[in-house]
Amino acid sequence: MTFHWEKTNKRTHWCGKVTSDFNGKHIVLNGWVKGLRDHGHLLFVDIRDESGVVQVTFDTQDSKWRQTKHLHYDCIVAVKGQVKKRPENMQNKKIKTGEWEVIPQEMYILASAKTAPFRQGDIVSEDLALKYRYLDFRRQTELKQNLKIRHEVLQIIRQELSIQGFCEIETPILYRSTPEGARDYLVPSRNQRGSFYALPQSPQILKQILMIAGWEKYFQMARCFRDEDLRSNRQPEFTQLDLEMSFVDEEDIKSITENLIKKIWKTVKKETLSEIPVLSYQESLDRFGTDKPDLRNPLELKIIDSKTVKNSGLKVLSTALEEGYIAKALFIPNMSFSRRKSENLQKMVQSMGTGRLLWIQKKEGEFKSPVKKWTTDKILENLYEQGGGKGEGVCFVSCGETSIVNTVFSQLISHFGKEQNLIDKSKTKFIWITDFPYFCFDPGIKKWTALHHPFSLPGKEDIRLLDDKSNQNLSSIKARAYDLVCNGHELAGGSLRIFEPELQKKIFSVLGLSEEQIKEQFGFFLEALSYGAPPHGGIAWGIERLIMLLTDSDNIRDVMAFPKSTSGSCLMSKAPSAVPEENLTELGLSIDKKERGIS
Repeated sequence: MTFHWEKTNKRTHWCGKVTSDFNGKHIVLNGWVKGLRDHGHLLFVDIRDESGVVQVTFDTQDSKWRQTKHLHYDCIVAVKGQVKKRPENMQNKKIKTGEWEVIPQEMYILASAKTAPFRQGDIVSEDLALKYRYLDFRRQTELKQNLKIRHEVLQIIRQELSIQGFCEIETPILYRSTPEGARDYLVPSRNQRGSFYALPQSPQILKQILMIAGWEKYFQMARCFRDEDLRSNRQPEFTQLDLEMSFVDEEDIKSITENLIKKIWKTVKKETLSEIPVLSYQESLDRFGTDKPDLRNPLELKIIDSKTVKNSGLKVLSTALEEGYIAKALFIPNMSFSRRKSENLQKMVQSMGTGRLLWIQKKEGEFKSPVKKWTTDKILENLYEQGGGKGEGVCFVSCGETSIVNTVFSQLISHFGKEQNLIDKSKTKFIWITDFPYFCFDPGIKKWTALHHPFSLPGKEDIRLLDDKSNQNLSSIKARAYDLVCNGHELAGGSLRIFEPELQKKIFSVLGLSEEQIKEQFGFFLEALSYGAPPHGGIAWGIERLIMLLTDSDNIRDVMAFPKSTSGSCLMSKAPSAVPEENLTELGLSIDKKERGIS
């Protein structure tokens, strides 16, 4: 039976805050039924709200509590009663309110509830948890805690940046399509048929225009949208802290970022961060095989001397070096190895596109390797030591195209770091990665593309290389860009920006845009630059990744209220969904029924 909500039923106290301060007092609780325990004439009912849980004890021999037979899990109640201490042998020391109970005088069922498809403690599939996200919040209190931490962090950011003179400005969600690396989500215009808005991948151009407009310190909690394949740390829509400043260099932006990061970590994790080191992009690839190294992992790569490989008698290595490839090695200390492990590793690395992964094991002073019969112990020892081998362990050696070898070994560093328990998860390790290449060649489309985006300022000494019509020097050009990496995750990225229209136009040309395309896609931006743009730069943080790191979460979905599935669907609301034909007609659109699967 459900009763109407009355003011007299309104909460006076929170469930999780019933303590000795309220002993003997009469209070009103509002909340959900979390548990029922029938002990004959006594019915113990756990009532929970956002603050926690408290026990309400009903004497069911009293006829006025006949309505308790209507109580069940998740129904919502109002209880008026008196706070009393539980008998000593019935106290629950595991919870904050475990010494106390409420003896009811009145109880109203405010709303009934169906039997939930799962409860706390149940093992639930990810799809089912996303379909009933609201019930998952009830089941997993850590999800709510994650969002509370997110709220706390956003308040810290807003407060600190406001103190430093930043102004929070919102930029449009309905914008125009501009190439920024990922596919746009398009929104058709009803009033201008055939034209489309695009949901912003980032507010990049707009924040630069704000600098041109004279706003010298801008920030925004920007909602961004990218139509790309999803992973554990990606969603089609996400939030980023967007910062832009005028008359600054890299050190100014790093300083603002580091001070804010240290404040957040000190407040939320009670951890004092040390100074953040800086590593060049190339050195990071050389040492870790990636530009997102996890410095908590002590494993590092070594480059093998080509002379050692050529004289090794191992054709699989020497032939690859003759073709211009690179040889690298990774040493795992005190590691036992077996044929089965070797076979599993070979399958893993071959799936990444590289050839055979050689291994050399040193155990009890002897070297073991599947290639031992084709070479000498001296060569094996040389390779082992060049690969960083000291004492007993296993050294892995591979030779091939640089990017593939780096990818393979970066995966192996992560794999063995976890398997051998080498990663110190009690620590947080930040690092700045700098000196990124400006351009990279995409063999799929056979074009040069911008590694970050085409609005970054090239290095001072590299601008002249843009005049080379042959494009032979593009791989040498560096961007004045920087990424902040934390525990192997890219947390933030930014750059100094181009502020001269001719240089910006030249970058677009190098990327293969025609005069007509430049005018069509970026004409308004180039015109804005022509009215005088200050030197400026900025950085953007991934808020969800930030909260993932702060809460030690494994998946970005655990720090979002209503995330999408890996297919980009909202399983709760069944979005995206079809719309009525008349809506499409208004927009001047039609759907290919074969594409939709309609016969």
